[in-house]
Amino acid sequence: ALCLQCDMNDCYSRLRKLVPTIPPNKRVSKVEILQHVIDYILDLQLALETHPALLRQQPPPPALHPGSCPAGTPRTPLTALNTDPVRGSVNKPGDSILCR
Repeated sequence: ALCLQCDMNDCYSRLRKLVPTIPPNKRVSKVEILQHVIDYILDLQLALETHPALLRQQPPPPALHPGSCPAGTPRTPLTALNTDPVRGSVNKPGDSILCR
């Protein structure tokens, strides 16, 4: 369990370095890191879908996957939804490490 926690902490550290919208000198929770990651991915997806060079070369992109936000639809920030995050980590059977 300790090794899994170290691996997950390494994953969060990598995400902090990779996502430019996360303030580098400010303490942010794991939930806030994930929210920044989600927002950044959605921004990148929108940029790809609306890039003029790509629009000239390809047919329109397929509709967004079910459950994702359509362009222009504001999302409620996860930090607003989780004002009292659960402290500590909960490992359930079937949890896996995806960032290796």
